[in-house]
Amino acid sequence: MKEHTILVVDDNRTNLQIIRDILESQYHLLMAVSGEAALKFLQRKSPDLILLDLMMPGMSGQEVFQAIRQKPQQAAIPVIFLTANQDSEVEVECLNMGASDFITKPIVPEVLCHRIRNTLELRDLQNDLEEQIRRKTVENERLLLQAIEAIVYSIEAKDTITQGHSVRVAGYCRAMARELGYDEDVQQQIYQTALLHDVGKIGTPDAILKKTSPLNEEEYRIIQKHTTDGASILSTIGTIPYLEDGARYHHEHYDGSGYPQGLAGDDIPLIGRIIAVADVYDALISRRHYKDPLDQQMARKELMDHSGTQFDPGIVQTFIRLLDLGVIEEIQKESER
Repeated sequence: MKEHTILVVDDNRTNLQIIRDILESQYHLLMAVSGEAALKFLQRKSPDLILLDLMMPGMSGQEVFQAIRQKPQQAAIPVIFLTANQDSEVEVECLNMGASDFITKPIVPEVLCHRIRNTLELRDLQNDLEEQIRRKTVENERLLLQAIEAIVYSIEAKDTITQGHSVRVAGYCRAMARELGYDEDVQQQIYQTALLHDVGKIGTPDAILKKTSPLNEEEYRIIQKHTTDGASILSTIGTIPYLEDGARYHHEHYDGSGYPQGLAGDDIPLIGRIIAVADVYDALISRRHYKDPLDQQMARKELMDHSGTQFDPGIVQTFIRLLDLGVIEEIQKESER
């Protein structure tokens, strides 16, 4: 079975025919008589290997190679240069450019086949390794997310009235990230970060978490520490970006009146500004020891009234769009299933 495709680029049709005779029983072959024609081929198909003549009229082999390497989707394709020039300095120059190998003309069939086979075997090994790493990464992320969820549930078990809060906030944040145009990887990272935004509360006394009357100054100081405590806990985890910032900055206010650092505007990391809106909205519509829940319209008004002071106006607008589309309500319903 011909599993690999090779693009052969040479302005000499006799050379192309020689290479075809040697390789066509083993590989799928694409033939190009110029660098320009080769680049047009590459717009439609990415081969597994390119055999590239060094000296051609029009675009030289080096120029074609550089054009290929400027395309991210083609940069990893191995290239073997073909040339009648047996100057060792030319060979070194080509290898320094990033070529996989260098074959001199006239072409010796055994040498050509051996060099191609070795290059493709190395490429396949690299691809297999990358796939194994990708699968392992996916598995590790799945296990990590399970661990994160276990931590969240242990935190919320301290106060059952807040059960489901972190999962809903994470859902809102992922929806906002999607609405803001972030790819699925970043959406997932933001979701995981939002899940753990309150992890610092694991060290907050139950008496403070469940208090039904206003907090005194000392109690307020203690509960504020959940931001820095959470950041400290998460600072050792390097596999998910934003974790530490999400915990530390979700109580900063857009006008600088928040905590723990009193940052303002765009100085507040975006993840903190996103979680802030989601966190407060969910708190507003939920029952707490110290208050009854608000309906959606009242909670919406609270966000709008504090846009530009407590919240980033752009993030509020994004959240309101999701409210109007019914996305937020669907996330709430999903958390109850």
